[in-house]
Amino acid sequence: MAKQRDARIARDEAEIARLHARVRELEASNDALGKAIGLLHEMNVPEPDATPTITDLDDSSTWRTDSSSS
Repeated sequence: MAKQRDARIARDEAEIARLHARVRELEASNDALGKAIGLLHEMNVPEPDATPTITDLDDSSTWRTDSSSS
């Protein structure tokens, strides 16, 4: 009976060690994915100077020539 219990304890400890290793692996993958998603988000966010402002659009809509009176 003691041998069976010892064998079961050994199996359980091995399983626990395997599961802990898997948890560490998944946590590392999660961290890497989080960093990748953060970088992708940064790449997709427009720069403040990249988008025209309403004032810029209004100014560009008026055509002016040398013969136009201002």
